[in-house]
Amino acid sequence: MLHLVLFFFWSPQDAAEAYRKGVALLEHAEAQQSIPLLEKAASLEPRNAQYWKALGVAYAAADQLRDAIEPLRKACALSPALLDACYYYGRDLYATDRYIEALAPLETALRFDAAKGRADAAIAQCHEALGHTLEAEKHFLSALNRKDAAEGQARLGYGHFLIRQARLAQAILVLEAAQKPESAEARYLLGMALAQAERFEEAASKLERAVALRPSDAAARLLLAKVYRRLGRVADAARLESAPLQ
Repeated sequence: MLHLVLFFFWSPQDAAEAYRKGVALLEHAEAQQSIPLLEKAASLEPRNAQYWKALGVAYAAADQLRDAIEPLRKACALSPALLDACYYYGRDLYATDRYIEALAPLETALRFDAAKGRADAAIAQCHEALGHTLEAEKHFLSALNRKDAAEGQARLGYGHFLIRQARLAQAILVLEAAQKPESAEARYLLGMALAQAERFEEAASKLERAVALRPSDAAARLLLAKVYRRLGRVADAARLESAPLQ
């Protein structure tokens, strides 16, 4: 009876309007405010995968990753070919440490998505987290061989994997090729690899740029301070450690 009452009072136009308003808020970085509207849209049209995906994205943008799981699961189940639906579901599971569960939706994304490199790299990260080193490297290399728009992120992921494997010479080569377009993450990872290889002058240069690009990055600042100390630049290290995060 309740469903009949709701159907009587609400129309598909109401769901579409709630979705439109919710997405507009989400696009203006007002994720928390968008959630009630997107919940309304999804509840009024529960077979609409796009509405569930938008709701999951809103939860994730509001840093409510566990709340994002169910709407993204529904979006992926309702429409596996919907752009980003299964990929976002798999990434959210990975971000909440559910690595085994993340593999199935990411394999679905690999099957349907045009940008397959990102799905391959995400699968690699899941396998790495599970301790499946050979399988992880296979998927990282597959991601790089695809030469699609996700190649840069795949290169960073593979470079970080090589650092953790203590394969520093390889990591440096991979990460040097991942510096365009420039990003704080790319500079930080290359600085990390150089620091672990005890190439401290070069590491300092990369880490200084990482901190300049993202002054709030505590990890980059801490590593740079450690590198300064290895270079005997104790005053620079102390100044960096005492400066407030921006």
